[in-house]
Amino acid sequence: MDRGGWAVTWIGVAGVLLGCGANVPAPAESSDTSSAAEASSEASGDSSGDPVVGSFELGFGDLAFAPLNSGDVIPVVVGGQGAAMFPLALRGSQFVLPDPPSDYTSELAPLFDLDIDIEGYNNGPGNHFKHLANYPITFTVLPDASYEYVYVAVLLPDDIDPVVLEGLPAHFSARLRPANSAAFEVELDLIVGAVIAPN
Repeated sequence: MDRGGWAVTWIGVAGVLLGCGANVPAPAESSDTSSAAEASSEASGDSSGDPVVGSFELGFGDLAFAPLNSGDVIPVVVGGQGAAMFPLALRGSQFVLPDPPSDYTSELAPLFDLDIDIEGYNNGPGNHFKHLANYPITFTVLPDASYEYVYVAVLLPDDIDPVVLEGLPAHFSARLRPANSAAFEVELDLIVGAVIAPN
């Protein structure tokens, strides 16, 4: 995939948050039941032949990271201006980052894709409840050399009252594509929880 020529603006990034990114194929089915995807550099890679390098973990939290596992309840958070969202926190390690890591325009910035499916509400792009593609992640390097991204604000569609989603099963299919690694793929079956105010 040609990652050169990225001229992402913050307006463009906001558009991606609303699900306006380019369509990408849905990740392959996985038997993983946790938010973590890990492998060493010796592990087999994807069809490109690239090995999987390091680790990637999907979590929940607008201020603190909480790992997600299949079967968990994921609340809907309503922000101060009324926008409802799933705040998805990300962690990783060892794969290549831009220098500095905050350079979201770099071809080395890891790209994040996400599809969320909620039966009866999959009316968005690609027949998903929510679809994000090619979202550049600006990880912070922590003292232990691991990486963290505070959260991707996955905004719910404006025409959906989040209360009607409470208790419904939701399938999250996430993929992180670092520059020097085969993609990390995480598949989670979660339950939409109650609407809560931000921390």
